[in-house]
Amino acid sequence: MRLTITMRGQEGPVTLPLHYQQQLQGLLYSSLSDPSFSYFLHEIGFRKEKRSFKLFTFSRLFGPHRVDVEKKTITFYNEFQWHIGTVLSELTQQLGEYLLLHPSLQIGGQPIMVERVEVEKREIESREVEIEMLSPLTVYSTYETIGGTKKTQFFAPHDEVFSHLIESNFYNKFEAYYGREPKERLKIKPIIVNKKDRVVTTFKGFYITAWQGRYRIISSPENLTFLYRVGLGGRNSQGFGMFRVIREL
Repeated sequence: MRLTITMRGQEGPVTLPLHYQQQLQGLLYSSLSDPSFSYFLHEIGFRKEKRSFKLFTFSRLFGPHRVDVEKKTITFYNEFQWHIGTVLSELTQQLGEYLLLHPSLQIGGQPIMVERVEVEKREIESREVEIEMLSPLTVYSTYETIGGTKKTQFFAPHDEVFSHLIESNFYNKFEAYYGREPKERLKIKPIIVNKKDRVVTTFKGFYITAWQGRYRIISSPENLTFLYRVGLGGRNSQGFGMFRVIREL
């Protein structure tokens, strides 16, 4: 299930930090009406061994805007949209109800008015889809050096291990939620991915390398629908890996 939230500034243009994912994530968690569900989602999540998955993702903000490189801010002038995807009906229900009942809110200290909340319940019926990222896709591996320091290595879409790590991440999320392994494999191929699609951003002071662009993903309709709702790759709940389907093949 997906929500599309249309907002605008109450007092004119809205200026946010260039890396605003943390503000959006904070708004999402603070809008959940059930404290026990909010705690579970934030602190526990769905587990596969040592890994924890929140099983939701969200997009960048879309609308007319201007970026101030020196101040590291982005300003939205009119309406702007925010997309949220999840397999958790509790999340979309609680978030949707909150935004409808409390249309006046804040993002990063900026007063915002919610104008519309739209719900989408799409099921992918094809075994192959072409997609475009709505928030950048990040794929990485964390390891420990000989000296005991943890290092994180990010991978680009044309790296050999990229597809393997995407599939492994999908398997872990699917099994954490359903309690069983997916019946079919997942393949991903970059279609249009250029140097300009490379994004370096920060979340809570941690630098993350991620990628925009277009890809083709192949698997069962069940698997593709699951990914459509929870996102591709890592850090989905921090605003990474959400995509739109350009066409079913």
